[in-house]
Amino acid sequence: MKKTFFLVLVSLCGVSHNTFGQSNYYVSTSGSNFNDGSFLAPFEEVQFGIDQLSPGDTLNILEGEYHEKVVVSVSGTVSNRITIRNYANDEAILDGVGAGNAVPMLAITSKNYITIDGLTIRNNEMQDAQGILIDGGSDGITVQNCTFYHINYSTSPTTNVTETDNSQPLIVYGTLGSDAITNLQILHNEIRTCYTGFSEGLAINGNVDGFAVVGNSVHDLSNIGIDIIGHEGTSPNPATDQARNGVVKDNTVYLCFSEYATSAGIYVDGGKDLLIERNNTYDNGYGIEIGCENVGKTTDNIVVRNNLIYVNKVAGLVFGGYDYPSGSGKVTNCEVRNNTFFQNDFTSTYNGEMYLSYSENCSIHSNVFRINNRNTLAYAELSQPGLTMNHNLIYCPAGELGLEVSWNGMFYYGYEVFQTGTSYEANGTFGNPQFVTGGGSGLEEFHLAPSSPAIDAGNPTITVAVGETDFYGNTRQVGSRVDCGAVEFDPNAVSVAEELERIGHYDIVTQQLYLNQKLIGKEFQLISAEGKLVQNGSFQSSIQRFEHQPSGVYLLNVEGFATIKLLVIS
Repeated sequence: MKKTFFLVLVSLCGVSHNTFGQSNYYVSTSGSNFNDGSFLAPFEEVQFGIDQLSPGDTLNILEGEYHEKVVVSVSGTVSNRITIRNYANDEAILDGVGAGNAVPMLAITSKNYITIDGLTIRNNEMQDAQGILIDGGSDGITVQNCTFYHINYSTSPTTNVTETDNSQPLIVYGTLGSDAITNLQILHNEIRTCYTGFSEGLAINGNVDGFAVVGNSVHDLSNIGIDIIGHEGTSPNPATDQARNGVVKDNTVYLCFSEYATSAGIYVDGGKDLLIERNNTYDNGYGIEIGCENVGKTTDNIVVRNNLIYVNKVAGLVFGGYDYPSGSGKVTNCEVRNNTFFQNDFTSTYNGEMYLSYSENCSIHSNVFRINNRNTLAYAELSQPGLTMNHNLIYCPAGELGLEVSWNGMFYYGYEVFQTGTSYEANGTFGNPQFVTGGGSGLEEFHLAPSSPAIDAGNPTITVAVGETDFYGNTRQVGSRVDCGAVEFDPNAVSVAEELERIGHYDIVTQQLYLNQKLIGKEFQLISAEGKLVQNGSFQSSIQRFEHQPSGVYLLNVEGFATIKLLVIS
């Protein structure tokens, strides 16, 4: 009320925005560019509003569709950022329909200290379409809480896609050889339902030095979800042509699957000095891929830790130069540890949990590999000089003798045969990780039962990094050693089993929820990972199935009882 009264006084007095040195401008579909840009007299066009901004100003975009493609023409300073955002909880939409032929919906070229917050960017359908483009050399750009969809390479995309068919919902190009894009933050955005052709949903490419990709939801794309890239000539200086010194953390990536090229949820191609941590990647072509496509080049020093990687179609982890040395570069000095791999390769490619090509001096340790009923751990098509692979927990339904591994032209049948034949896993463990359920054989959040062989089975030489946690943000090391996998067991925590026993238990094999009798007749709601209600009703019997829902993680709210997570595999 006080704020409204102040604005009324300004309007009645006919005082311009800048006279009082205010930092807020407003845009409305019912405004006019002849107005002063105040709340009661907003501008009409987003681009006009952007052009009026000075360091420290905020442009508030009110509810509505704005059929514009805009260019951020101003810079802020380190102490006075420029912010372009939706007003309050309004849905402020930049819509590409009828918005002209420019490739990006919103472009930032060599500008500094800009925050883009809470916008919806949609319906840019054309060859090489882009949602937000950040390029040149910039410092302090933040894109947060935005939603991107229908950024498509065509108005009528088909599966007959070629390498010239591309769109990019959120793309960063460091195109200056000596002036890197720095202090870049891409936080808590949603990128969904885009036909990207041979491109990616979120990509960072070229001379980008120092970035964070955190808390984003990337899903339902026709190719790669998140891609960190180098060696493509984006920077004219080969020495700076790598995205580097970045963190990819706490993202959820799923249903990024291509019919024309195997696509990863998270892909590093030519980047270096990166941390890939606490991501949830499932139902993609690959879960996480660390590769190097360009001949004579290197992807170096990538740490992949504390991630959940499950039910991806072809493999959980893909690692190395795919056609080294004549057809690709190589991967060096990388570490894959404390990840949970669960039932990947469900389309029977027999790559198993890991598909390894060429790498040097890398390590794979302290992970959990819970293999599906195809019993294939890995396919390694090339040698791995300097590889250490140890202290992992491995389990397949066929037991130790049923494990299958194809390694550098040799086939190993049985866990001990693999150990002896390769000298890997000398201190590894074969055993069921015992993911906790409410009393059945199902899966709940990949927590460990108190008797799990994963507990204190990780590499004893691990030094937990400052600030490092397990996947759920809990203490990474509770016992004498870290546990194998992404989730640390804490005997003092309230067990998932205790919580689930109030409802029943979920069997991931049969996809059935077995209910306690007292829940018959109770109302339930099934909520998707995006927070949407996808199914509701009441329990009619002691067994409930959710097989008609797409693969993914769901929240099940039960009237008067707990909320639990279910993993549905369709």
